[in-house]
Amino acid sequence: MAGRPTDSQLLRILTAALEEADQAVVLFAPSTRRIRWANRAFSAWTGVPPDQVPGQDVRFCLGDAGARLDRAVQKLRSRPSGRDHLDLVLEIPLRPRRDIEVSLILVRLSEKRRLVAAYLTDVTDRAGRQAALAAETRFLRSVLAPALQPIIVTDARGRITLFNRGARELLGFSEDEVVGRKYIQEFYEGNAAHEVMNRSRAADHGGAGFLDGYEAILISRARERVPVWLTMHLLYGEDGQESGTVTFVRDMRPMAEVERRLEEVQMQLIHADKMASLGKLAAGVAHEINNPLGGILLFGGLLLEDMDFSDPRREDMDRIVQEARRCKEIVNSLLDFAHQRRRYQEPVDLNAAVDQCMALLGGKALFHNVEVERALADNLPLVVGNPSQIKQVFTNIVTNAVDAMEGEGRLVLRSGCDASGGEVWVSFTDTGPGMPPPVRARIFEPFFTTKEPGRGTGLGLSLSYNIMRMHRGDIRVGDGAEGGTTFTVVFPMPEGESCEP
Repeated sequence: MAGRPTDSQLLRILTAALEEADQAVVLFAPSTRRIRWANRAFSAWTGVPPDQVPGQDVRFCLGDAGARLDRAVQKLRSRPSGRDHLDLVLEIPLRPRRDIEVSLILVRLSEKRRLVAAYLTDVTDRAGRQAALAAETRFLRSVLAPALQPIIVTDARGRITLFNRGARELLGFSEDEVVGRKYIQEFYEGNAAHEVMNRSRAADHGGAGFLDGYEAILISRARERVPVWLTMHLLYGEDGQESGTVTFVRDMRPMAEVERRLEEVQMQLIHADKMASLGKLAAGVAHEINNPLGGILLFGGLLLEDMDFSDPRREDMDRIVQEARRCKEIVNSLLDFAHQRRRYQEPVDLNAAVDQCMALLGGKALFHNVEVERALADNLPLVVGNPSQIKQVFTNIVTNAVDAMEGEGRLVLRSGCDASGGEVWVSFTDTGPGMPPPVRARIFEPFFTTKEPGRGTGLGLSLSYNIMRMHRGDIRVGDGAEGGTTFTVVFPMPEGESCEP
């Protein structure tokens, strides 16, 4: 059995191994920087012949990089650990440029003798790839950072590395608050971040590493819930491992508003078609009923004239005539609803129309306990319409509001204009019990009423709605600030008019 190698044998073995290594190795004195030994790779890198390397100043062999090595050795001599690491660029005439990593170790041979062992590793290829990656990253940042589309890039741990202009505007955070400080999961509502990652790794959501069309809720700095549509890509490093994500975000609020408006327009078209059909039906029924009613009123009046005031039947006949007249009024309303013709139109001051309407109604007993608050805009543009019809609409809405409050509460009258929408409006807000959605959906239907029998025909709002459609306007219904109901009568702003402050 072979014995353990001697120290001299081990030295020869180690020297032979280091001599053939691709890594450059050099030993030199820390005080004089004179080389004691170097392998062939060191000679090849520096261009110094192998027989001339011993005794050379290591700083001279490394060219411009020698000064940095010298400073590192000075620090090394004062460190307890006797180790250091630095990066150097080796540029030797007639030799390829090299990016190298240098590991320095201070070797203590005895109390007085010391050597520095320097291990030089060529990282030129890696440095080139890192430089190319850094250049590509800078280019991508220059393209993505100012984009209006929200884009968020993270590293493998989910920490945000890019939070572009669109993301900042969407969520309200600054770049300094987010980049390197926050993780993407902090912006998701609930546990959505984990679901996003799980789906992106599956193959049934656009392919492995890709997730398209995921609906999520992001939380803004103001704690507002922002509905979004996400497209996310996983990023991979050279080793094939996940290195991060890039997420493209689409704000769904504008789309939701468009869908809401489309639905509103669709409902208006359905309602207009329904109103047209009801109008034709009402016209036919009204004409058929009008003639018999006229006969009842005529002969009822004649009978009343022939009856003595003491006749016990006179009260019954008088009731018949009154109810017939009421039916006649309903029929006339039906005819107005079905055959409303455009009357003459002229410039109308809506504020003046509101004041005239309130002057007419304010003296009624039902208004005595109603507080009327006016917030009418100054310099309101004139609209084009029929004054009497507009007052009829206002009167109907005000009367319904006071009825809803049962004669006690507050009625707020407002007016204004919207230059961007090209609208002039007047709103009426009561403090009544409000209007449930099922009732609100039917208030413009003919004969629909929530009032007790005998107190309303259900034609007032239908007729008002028809009048406003003839004026190319609208009546919008919403909730009041204090639980009541707000009716807003909207007119188109005439050409040449504008909203003045």
